Amino acid sequence: MARSKRKTGAAYIKEAHRKGKVIPLTSAIKGGKNQTVNNAEDNLDTNTRVTPWRRAKEKNSSGEPFWPSGGNQTLFLLAFTGLLLLLFYPPFFRGLFFPVEQRWTLLFAAVLFFLTYLWKLSRREVAFLNRPLDFAAAALVVVYILAAIKPASRSLAVAEVAKVLLYFLTFWLTSRLGGQRRTLYLLHALYLAAVGTAVAALLSATGIVYIKDGFVGGRFFSTLQYPNALASYTGAGSIIGFYLWARAGSRQRYLYAAANYLLLMVFLGTGSRGAYLVFPLVIFLYWLLAPKGYRLNTLAHLVTSSAAALAGNARFIPLAVAKAYGPAWSWFALGLLVALAGQLIIQGAGWSLRTPRARMAAVVAALVLLIGGGIFLVQHQLAVTPVAGGRQPASLLARILPPQIMARLQDINLETKSSRERLIWTGDALKMVRERPVLGFGGGGWEAAYRQYQSYFYNSTQVHNDYAQVAVETGLVGIAVLGIVWLFFLLTALGNYRSSRGIERLQALAIGMAALNLGLHAAIDFDLALGAVSMMLWACFGLARSIEGQRLGPEPALAAAVFKNKQAAYVTGAALATLVIVLFSISYLAGVTSARQAAAALQRNNLRATASYLEEASRYDPFTASYNSDLAGIYLKEGKTKEALALALAASKKEPYNLAILNRLAEAYWQDGMVEQALAIMERARQVAPWVGASWENLGQAYTAAGINYLQAGQQDKARQVFQQVAALPAAVKEKVDSLGEFKDLHQPGGVTLSPAIQLRAAIGQYFLGQEREAAANLNAAAKDAKIKAEAQLWQAILAYYQGDTGRANQLLAQVEKADAGLAKQYDQFKNLPVLAK
Repeated sequence: MARSKRKTGAAYIKEAHRKGKVIPLTSAIKGGKNQTVNNAEDNLDTNTRVTPWRRAKEKNSSGEPFWPSGGNQTLFLLAFTGLLLLLFYPPFFRGLFFPVEQRWTLLFAAVLFFLTYLWKLSRREVAFLNRPLDFAAAALVVVYILAAIKPASRSLAVAEVAKVLLYFLTFWLTSRLGGQRRTLYLLHALYLAAVGTAVAALLSATGIVYIKDGFVGGRFFSTLQYPNALASYTGAGSIIGFYLWARAGSRQRYLYAAANYLLLMVFLGTGSRGAYLVFPLVIFLYWLLAPKGYRLNTLAHLVTSSAAALAGNARFIPLAVAKAYGPAWSWFALGLLVALAGQLIIQGAGWSLRTPRARMAAVVAALVLLIGGGIFLVQHQLAVTPVAGGRQPASLLARILPPQIMARLQDINLETKSSRERLIWTGDALKMVRERPVLGFGGGGWEAAYRQYQSYFYNSTQVHNDYAQVAVETGLVGIAVLGIVWLFFLLTALGNYRSSRGIERLQALAIGMAALNLGLHAAIDFDLALGAVSMMLWACFGLARSIEGQRLGPEPALAAAVFKNKQAAYVTGAALATLVIVLFSISYLAGVTSARQAAAALQRNNLRATASYLEEASRYDPFTASYNSDLAGIYLKEGKTKEALALALAASKKEPYNLAILNRLAEAYWQDGMVEQALAIMERARQVAPWVGASWENLGQAYTAAGINYLQAGQQDKARQVFQQVAALPAAVKEKVDSLGEFKDLHQPGGVTLSPAIQLRAAIGQYFLGQEREAAANLNAAAKDAKIKAEAQLWQAILAYYQGDTGRANQLLAQVEKADAGLAKQYDQFKNLPVLAK
């Protein structure tokens, strides 16, 4: 009887699979008596007879094949191969930050969409969106389109629509083309892209390849050209790498160990303080939530990879900065040896820790080492005895880490200039949200309009908080939709995690944590402004959605008879959608090509050819205001003032906050004899950029030119009004600067200040108002600036002549003639203009 109750090996395996467990073959043969499933998986390295890699292969061989069943396999192969390329190349094209690369990529993604949808139709699958995450992702595209109806910048708004559409297509393609085995290929595409970016960082640092801004100030920038984005990108890539390492066989793990070391080394070398805060938290969650059989493995690999990265970074960056490239590579090789040796130790430990007692002893030993190491680190890091002269010996971390990285670690706090500024910029973004709370300022709204709302003068086309930037661009509606995207993603990832076991659970966890790493860091920087980083994030969204699709079952297919009647409509719809995206991308790229030809013609001083190319560019791309504005400038040179004014007005409607475009409109009004309109536009320019010093200086110049123009026309009352306004500029500037308050120390060069140029314009107004003493004081101050010294001396000569000191006037005029003969010719014209009564 007892004999009949004993389970055979086959029955044991069957029951284990029913419960969602994967067990070592040795345990199955022994009937499960000597080793439990969880204990077997807790070995440092998996039982060599049945590794996680082999278990995965066995599951795939009996589960979903690489090729999806049914449908046109040629279409699938083309689409899937294209998707691998789409996920791989973006970081190598300047991180896909610039519109030209983005439009080329959108064009490619649109073609892949058409191929993929045709493949789906070949399986009679017609649904475009069918899960909550699908609809939320599509809704974000719709919101950006709606926000582009009345934007702060039409060209930037349309560019953001293109970017968000690209991210959605990345999500959609990944979610539809992914699968149990295919997901591994897609993850490898993302992983290899991150590894390639890390390799490029080292090659750039050591002068082997040239990458513009690839290595700056002892920090890795790589092809992304921004260290913080690189840190976020390589951090997410390393999380994917930890998963790929865990599922690999013993030999393949050495390759992943080397690549993960490389990623962590570059991650540390970026010096990103935000990433130093976010990444450890995400890694801790990854380890904590890892399936029980993989926690010890993961911890061991994390420790050895981190030790290797510290070893490689110990001297690599200082030596690279010193251009000692050979020794720098020696330190890289040292770190690589540590990584490979660590993998060898992990693999060897897997053989020796096969019993519960041995594993318990290993855990205790590891805890002792960690606690002891922590105590040792604290003692040597904090308890430092001062030496003679007040200097202190270098701490342990300072001896290990490069000085650039150590300095940034010690600088992590909210009191640094960088931290303060990012908090202030986020506050300025919230001012903009309050101004337009529903749909915001349109895509690129921050870049277009932030100068009107900034608390002091700074230059930043990004908020350094991607979520605040989305709120500026799309208002509360947009940020709510983005929040729903994240909510549905997290719910999807959680569902995938809870419904899977073993290596599949680790895969779901890695995808979720990689996305979380990117998403959290985006709250303190503008990583997602780089298309490559955003595409990795949306690919993770798509992979989670793909796993959900496998979990919930295949998409329903239409009955053959029904599909036959509707097939043409679905094909036509997909073709039209693709055609719209293709034409949208090609027209922009054609406009850029024509604009480049215009720039080349302008260098040859061929104004007619320049105008022709700009006209062509504006036809191809009617959204870009600069084509209209530049063409207006050409027409002004040719004397076509009416045509120039019409173009300048069209440009200002497309970008009403753009200072350069407003200045061109004022110039067109001026040349057309509409002085009051020109002054109104210059006032508008000061209103949209109240902290920009140039807007005040340009306004002062416009006031003085208008006053002189009115005097020459005999309109003394109008002249007096504008001279009074320009004479009051120094007091207005002082009041503006005094209002800085707590931001005074952050106010950057180029911001509003009582500059010599403003003092010169005020002096001219004061002279014509008869305020001789004030004019003399301001002219003396302005004459100290070499750039405007000659013009200041011209007006000093005019003032001296007015006061009857002809000798000093002639002396000053001689100096002006020596510096600028053309300017000196204006002396006779200006000295005879009437001075208005006080």
